[in-house]
Amino acid sequence: MIDQFINKVFNGNALDLLRRIPSESIHSVIPDPMYMVAKKKGKSSTYEWGSEPGQGNADEFWRYHEDIYQECRRVLRPGGTLAWAMGCKFVPHFPTWFGGYRIWGFSRYFTQSVNAFGHIWMVQTKEQAPIPFPNEDALLIIEPQGWWRKLHPCPKSEEEMRFMVRHLSQSGQIVLDCFAGSGSTLVAAEQLGRPWIGCDLSKTYCQIAMKRLAELRQLNNQRRHA
Repeated sequence: MIDQFINKVFNGNALDLLRRIPSESIHSVIPDPMYMVAKKKGKSSTYEWGSEPGQGNADEFWRYHEDIYQECRRVLRPGGTLAWAMGCKFVPHFPTWFGGYRIWGFSRYFTQSVNAFGHIWMVQTKEQAPIPFPNEDALLIIEPQGWWRKLHPCPKSEEEMRFMVRHLSQSGQIVLDCFAGSGSTLVAAEQLGRPWIGCDLSKTYCQIAMKRLAELRQLNNQRRHA
């Protein structure tokens, strides 16, 4: 039963969790897997549990992620949506790895910075049909973030994840992030009324995600009783 997984953050390997989830039970999978595009170890490719494997090698990226990707498709309902945050370096490999897809590209502008910078997602259905970019501006205006931002080398903003969750799922539909990191996808799903499932290899990041979700629920309760 899928209910035992709903609104829980699991600490462990993504593949292990996915293999426990029933087939065709999830509406939308929106993870941010490791990019593995760095040629050497560094701050941007080092997580609480260690450095990314691969170090810029496309074959290593796919060797690590292929089974996870296929499991993500298995757990999706017919017509369900799948989006993977990806590094641009591996774009030439996308047709081989993913079949049919569209690239959703954003410009992210932090209000306290000078320049915007880009980011891409590979987006498709369970059946590998491309999903066109929504008829909406692709510039994300990102306000200063909270205490959690500096605790992860590559955290996603709530603004970006609300955009993804809003356009790839509907209210009440289950959203899965099997590379949850600091929890922005889960927070966005909670804000938009979607049941969610999260997983991360790092115990620390799972704790951060759960703390953020607890703070959101506390804030929502205060607003309801104000």
